[in-house]
Amino acid sequence: MGRRSILFLLLLAVSTFSSVNGAPSAQCYADILAYQIGLGTLESWALKMLDSSSKLPPEGILQGSFLFQLGNFDECLSVKGPLNSDNEPRFNGKYCRVQLGFKATNKTDPKSQLLFTQMKLAYDKISNGISFKDTIGMIKSLEPQTGLLPDATILAQWAVCAPSSCTADGVKIVADFNLRQFFSAFNLDIDTAVIEGSCQFEGDGKQDLDTGSWAFVIFFLTLTLAMVFATIFDYVWPKGEDLHVAVQAFSLRTNLRNLYTLPKSAAPGQLTCLHGIRVFSTWWIILIHCFTSYVFLPHINARMAIETYLFQWSMAPLYNASLAVDTFFFLSGLLTVYLVLLDQKKGRSFNFFKFILYRYLRISLPLAAMIFYLATLHKRAGVAPMWDLCIEPQSQICGDYWWVSLLYFANFYKPAETMCMAQAWYLMVEMQLAVLTPIVIYPLLKWPIIGLGIIGALTLGSIAMTFGLTLVYNFPWTVTLIPVESTADFGQLISANPAARAAPYLCGMALAYVLANKITFKLPKWGVVLEWILNSAACLAIVYSIMIVNNKNFVYDNLEAAFYASLHRFGWAVGLSWIVWACVNGYGGPVNSILSWKYFLPLSKLSYCAFLVHIDEIFYHIALNRTETFFSIFEIVFEFFGTLIMMIPATMWLYLAVDAPCQTIIRVAFGKANRSAAGTQSKDKLEEEKEEEPTPEKKAEESQDIKSDN
Repeated sequence: MGRRSILFLLLLAVSTFSSVNGAPSAQCYADILAYQIGLGTLESWALKMLDSSSKLPPEGILQGSFLFQLGNFDECLSVKGPLNSDNEPRFNGKYCRVQLGFKATNKTDPKSQLLFTQMKLAYDKISNGISFKDTIGMIKSLEPQTGLLPDATILAQWAVCAPSSCTADGVKIVADFNLRQFFSAFNLDIDTAVIEGSCQFEGDGKQDLDTGSWAFVIFFLTLTLAMVFATIFDYVWPKGEDLHVAVQAFSLRTNLRNLYTLPKSAAPGQLTCLHGIRVFSTWWIILIHCFTSYVFLPHINARMAIETYLFQWSMAPLYNASLAVDTFFFLSGLLTVYLVLLDQKKGRSFNFFKFILYRYLRISLPLAAMIFYLATLHKRAGVAPMWDLCIEPQSQICGDYWWVSLLYFANFYKPAETMCMAQAWYLMVEMQLAVLTPIVIYPLLKWPIIGLGIIGALTLGSIAMTFGLTLVYNFPWTVTLIPVESTADFGQLISANPAARAAPYLCGMALAYVLANKITFKLPKWGVVLEWILNSAACLAIVYSIMIVNNKNFVYDNLEAAFYASLHRFGWAVGLSWIVWACVNGYGGPVNSILSWKYFLPLSKLSYCAFLVHIDEIFYHIALNRTETFFSIFEIVFEFFGTLIMMIPATMWLYLAVDAPCQTIIRVAFGKANRSAAGTQSKDKLEEEKEEEPTPEKKAEESQDIKSDN
């Protein structure tokens, strides 16, 4: 022990001098030395530190899974170092991820060279084999860190467990010490760069609630108590007497009744098929986000997944899931114009400012509640190895740029840095299109032929713009598996550009004119069957033709890409137009029976809140992963159905505490009928209303309250 004490004192003196120049502190050096000695004496806490760190050789070298090794997160955080004079642990285990760069040396023997070659092949396949790699945390994290081994042939991220007294410099010492014990056997040069944001240890304060987090807790409790007391008042209030609108708005009795009350029958001409379309499209969006987030994970069969699973034809609906978003653009354009035309028939004039303000409040208040949570409490809701990849960046953006999202221009103002919620780009584009609707609505109300002409001209302009941008900048057909060397940002110029996404919205506006004016014609049975066959074939062709691109032997041609990119969204909207028109006019058959199923109505009302909630539920689950997973289609489907179940509590709370109350209060403020009033009416009056069949116009007006804008 005497020699160790002398060595410790010498190390302490050297480290104290070095710490002035930014080196690890004396305490860190001492704890690192204790760790190294503990390994030599087989101390259990030191062995746990080494055991919880990544080691070589990992499994799946040929599959590329070695690129992202998470170690054992919980084992590291459970480490308690040697006791000090106060009989307290000197340090806790500190989990960090380090970027690892390594390359073969000149003295590598043939066996080691073979291993390195196989690792390099797997690395190239994983890091360059998919075009959407920038959205995948495992791949994005492989971008070189500053100061890493020059000209490193392979980059990876591995885990290390270090003393909590150490900063990044000290963690690097531990990582280099651990990994060189293994890599030296393969004659490989290595170097590490600590990813400081990934470091966590017990008592680091990352889960301590700050002022913003406490503010959200108070906000949550206030709304929850408001629901409880409003519900009690609703039950005890004398029947036949009016209850204040604020109490009605938060009453669970009233809101749940409004949510789950099902119509006995649909009035002729009512757009009941939109409920099913909205629900299926919401599920489609959740499915694609489950898929993209699932790909985010490190997989034990990563190379196999890229070479086999991702090229199957069954994956086409996932690659073309942006069509689900185009469906919502179509529905939004349809309902916006349809309701305005119905109002005109009832003698109401179109007030643009009232229209925009009403729409802004309806969309923004639930969105603001979600942003409030994401900016404050969300990042403190857990700890996990990939917390810094999945949770913290979003929380930081929401905290810094919440106002950009609520002003609906994040898709134009540094979208990569200001887009608080990944799915919020849709709300930006939809709101921007809504602001521009007077260009179509006013002419359509006064001069229908001119209004329809404007719709046609704008649609052609949107198609031409997409065609030109794709041709000039070499954009892909849509989001594809095979990488394309584009010369501009596809997401900003195409995906989140309202002008490029306007065609389905405009197509919905045109259909609204047809439906509102009851423009129809009689079709023979064979004609209906033929139209359904042709329409179904066209829609399936639009979805599955993307697999022509997702082929290993595919050669990119910008002209082909321009035609598909510019026409497939419009073609999809035309297909939807036939479905809606046919269902409304009695040609829907079993399709209308499915889409108009009355039990879709509650799900349709919840679709906006589900849209806001789902992706953060998915990210939270992904962040909590501790180990590699096995990529398979079954796992994606399992993840999808699990997400549908697990998002129910958050969706219901957001709807009952924020969305439904805001709907009631806003409707009253804008002089619209208060649908929540049924909760306080007398039993006799309620029975009378149940027997009264609402008109198609009234039901269509209520459909606007089921959030076409999600």
